[in-house]
Amino acid sequence: MDASVRKNEFHIVGGNEAGTVLRIPPGKVTIGSGDEANVQLQYGGVSRLHASLTPMSQRMILRDNDSKYGTWVNGEQITTPTEIVDGDLLQFGSVRVRFRQRLVTVQKRTRDNRRIKDVKEPKEKVGVAILFAAGINILGLAGNAATSFLTELTPTWSWFITPVIGLVVAVITEVIGHYRKSPEPAPRPWPGGPPPPPPRRSAPLVATVLATVILLGGGTWLITAGVSYAVGFFSGNEAGVQRLEMQTTREVQGVSVTVLGVTSTTNFTRVEILMRNGTDATISVPLFQNCSLTSDDGTTLDADTFRSSWGTDIAAGSQRKGIINFPGQVAKEGGSYALHFSTIFAQGFNAPRSISVPNIRLTAIQAEARR
Repeated sequence: MDASVRKNEFHIVGGNEAGTVLRIPPGKVTIGSGDEANVQLQYGGVSRLHASLTPMSQRMILRDNDSKYGTWVNGEQITTPTEIVDGDLLQFGSVRVRFRQRLVTVQKRTRDNRRIKDVKEPKEKVGVAILFAAGINILGLAGNAATSFLTELTPTWSWFITPVIGLVVAVITEVIGHYRKSPEPAPRPWPGGPPPPPPRRSAPLVATVLATVILLGGGTWLITAGVSYAVGFFSGNEAGVQRLEMQTTREVQGVSVTVLGVTSTTNFTRVEILMRNGTDATISVPLFQNCSLTSDDGTTLDADTFRSSWGTDIAAGSQRKGIINFPGQVAKEGGSYALHFSTIFAQGFNAPRSISVPNIRLTAIQAEARR
């Protein structure tokens, strides 16, 4: 048959286990750190049989068992048996607990549990948590939208925009989370004994944000910069300075080559060309050991087939546009250069055997940087 039973509990206050519930068995119980205690509190300053709790009718009487550091009720040390009521704040050694009484309806006898972990009082309403989670997701969506927009505007910096937006979102999230944290109550000191362990202090907001920027921002920037450099080096698609003074065209027997741009990067010289096949046969213009860029003083750079974007075959009456990468750099002072294709393979006899584009004028890098 169902019956109403008065349940007595200790709720730990402060520290890492704040909110943990300790059930108090019925009848007279002992409180302490020893295995023989009915309610075990294994914390600093708690004696083996620190105190006892005795029910008397509807009253609960707390007695200190000559413990080393004493027993405290609502901030005052007790020396005689003292009645405690629901809501009183007790302290045994370095641990503080709040005494709770509640009436429950039971259907059958349950096993006595001395210590129940992971049962914590709710700290905030569900609605607040949902709103906070929704706000963080909206912030992330806004960051993704800004990333997409900015990478379209500045494709050169697309590698760095994403981590920067992510860093901003992380900092804002950290600030919001900082102000949502409730301060942990400090333990009450008592005379005649060592103070209880101090509560953990949360890091100041400025220090937290600074650490986030250094660790997340700096680490992300280094990783992004390293990956960006590696991808640019292995693909040849590095950012650089445009050096071509003006477009230059050369035509031989119906095949023409126009130099559209020359870019100096950290490791390469990138030449963009347009080749038109005005003959009545398909021509093939490979790059391997067949394409070079030569300066007036005889310095020669050979094309890198792997890092170039160039299709070998050009059908009759069509054209092909591509980028040829040359490992190395042309002179910073500029000058005149020539682009050579040593051999043109044709399915006929009316195409040129080779073609060169002379007088490709390049500007000095210093002059280009001042523009």
